[in-house]
Amino acid sequence: WLAQRNVEQAAEIWRSDPDEAYERLDRAADLNPLSPTPHLTAATIALELDQRPLAEQEFRRALERDLESSYALLELGAMAAEGGARAQAVELLSRAQRLSPLDDLIASVLEAARRGDPVSVEALNREILARARQRAN
Repeated sequence: WLAQRNVEQAAEIWRSDPDEAYERLDRAADLNPLSPTPHLTAATIALELDQRPLAEQEFRRALERDLESSYALLELGAMAAEGGARAQAVELLSRAQRLSPLDDLIASVLEAARRGDPVSVEALNREILARARQRAN
């Protein structure tokens, strides 16, 4: 419960105090060493703050806790594709698709990476957010 509370608090304060949010997420990760959620949350915040190296590190830490995190694989694959690492992108996105074969967003990013088309992590995250909002309504 305490770990989840730290994640929730970090999600509430990251815009005004990102350093404190990251500290709370580190605390949450220590309190619940099996959960990838603190690392996924930290990575998502890092992307919003345009801290790509930190985002990549946190997504990789999440995968250490949960090898089947299709979200982490999707984001890492998109970052690889955006950075021109096509083979790495296809490998990561293929893993994500195997874990979530019905996810059309993963399929579309994978196809773009396979074709060598541009991939935008920012556009991907806007779409993820729009879909989440749509599901919430």
